[in-house]
Amino acid sequence: MRPTKAIRKRDEVTPLTKLQAELMALRRKLRATIRAYSSRLEIDLAESVAAVGALKPAEALSREQLHEIRELITMLRDCKVKPEKGRRKDLRKLDSLIREVHSITHPGAPNSSR
Repeated sequence: MRPTKAIRKRDEVTPLTKLQAELMALRRKLRATIRAYSSRLEIDLAESVAAVGALKPAEALSREQLHEIRELITMLRDCKVKPEKGRRKDLRKLDSLIREVHSITHPGAPNSSR
């Protein structure tokens, strides 16, 4: 016996199908949010790389600039994350580090709380 159209229609609006639809919507929101978050961090990092690339040769840098560069190198080396674990705390560390580097390489840029 083949289900009638009315029965199939009724099955489509059960609480379980609604929950399934909401979970799929949540998955789409998660993916979109991750893409936007990642894009923002990538842009900040690319801007920092470009700013460092535009610096004059090391011989022409001031003592203060050389000190800042050494601090940045130390900060970057000390960043310990385990990407394979996919933890929020690692994302927070990376976000914080990228923001810090960006604020140093772009001192005049407005510091948004994104």
